[in-house]
Amino acid sequence: MSDADAAMVTRALDATDVTKIGVGVIVALVVIGFLLSIVITMIVGRIVVVVVVIALAAVVWTQRQSVENKIDDKACNLTFFGVHLDPPDSFKAKCR
Repeated sequence: MSDADAAMVTRALDATDVTKIGVGVIVALVVIGFLLSIVITMIVGRIVVVVVVIALAAVVWTQRQSVENKIDDKACNLTFFGVHLDPPDSFKAKCR
């Protein structure tokens, strides 16, 4: 083994190597963090939209069920989200 080979084998990392590796790792972490933030933002946005749509569907369903129950009970005061509705023609005469 030559002296040059022995020097390369026994050479440890010096300050310039660590600086270069550190900069590379920092750049890689920033890029990975940026990409993760984009992905997480998209996922959270979709989850929020799904939750809002499910909540609105549940509210509309309960309002619809309330109107249906009042029609079944032949009640004349029908409301859907606070808007008064005309009763069906089948028992409209009973309400007057």
